[in-house]
Amino acid sequence: MSTSTTELTSKNLVGAAGEYYVCAELCRYGYLALMTPKNNPLFDVVATSQDGTKSVAIQVKTRSVRNEQGWKLGADMASEDKSKGLFVVLVNLKESDPPDFYVYKRKELVKRVQTVYESYMAKPKKDGSQRKAVGFRWFDEISFTEDDKSRRNNWERIHEALTTG
Repeated sequence: MSTSTTELTSKNLVGAAGEYYVCAELCRYGYLALMTPKNNPLFDVVATSQDGTKSVAIQVKTRSVRNEQGWKLGADMASEDKSKGLFVVLVNLKESDPPDFYVYKRKELVKRVQTVYESYMAKPKKDGSQRKAVGFRWFDEISFTEDDKSRRNNWERIHEALTTG
């Protein structure tokens, strides 16, 4: 297997692990959670109430054990056009502990990621020159606000969506 194939396989495994962890956690709370087919471009998991009357779509972004930089999100994470009703769960895999989950409504995460990116772009590079726009966005614990920290392992937003009208 070539290096690029090995890296791709590793990324796919990390992503799948995050999706399985999200499904397991939601099932633990009494919801039915299923992974979508891999070619679904917008979300990875669908969760429903036990009676099937309410459902949510969830995009899962997983950070590997070796990743010290944070979640690498596509530039589309700065676009709210796909946000209506969608959730995003950031999964932080750990070596020997259970993963941490950060639960956002997509529109909330879009705002946070955009704020972090704008702050990054506003700072000149070490040589004083202007930064160039990039096609991805980093998001990590260093940039976390108290609100971001309060989302750690807090499934309340999804619980509300699956239990209230």
